Amino acid sequence: MKVQETVKKETMHIAVGTLLFTAVMLLVFFILGRLDQPVVLGALLGSSFAILNFFLLGLSVQKSVSSDNATRGKLVMTLSYSLRMLAMMGVVVAGLALPYFSWVTVVVPQFFPRLTISGMQLLGMYKPEKKEET
Repeated sequence: MKVQETVKKETMHIAVGTLLFTAVMLLVFFILGRLDQPVVLGALLGSSFAILNFFLLGLSVQKSVSSDNATRGKLVMTLSYSLRMLAMMGVVVAGLALPYFSWVTVVVPQFFPRLTISGMQLLGMYKPEKKEET
């Protein structure tokens, strides 16, 4: 399956926003004098998974929309959601259980894609499409 340009473009937006929020989070840890290796490794794991999760969401939407059967499309989205949430749970559990990661910096980046989308909406980068009058 070829990745559509829209999926690439939106994933890039999310990646940039997530990395900016991650940099701010690391700056806060630095200012507080708490920046250490587990914090940085946790931020890398958390932000990487947040971006991957969004990309996989885009792929599943692309596959669902291209399906001829509406029931199959819904099944694709449901399965994708379940698998992505299971993977997120695995990443969070790894962040909690392994001493190599700060659990805070693993969990917090999972909210950065949503914050990025909200920020883009506030800045007017996403506008609702105007409906044509007939």
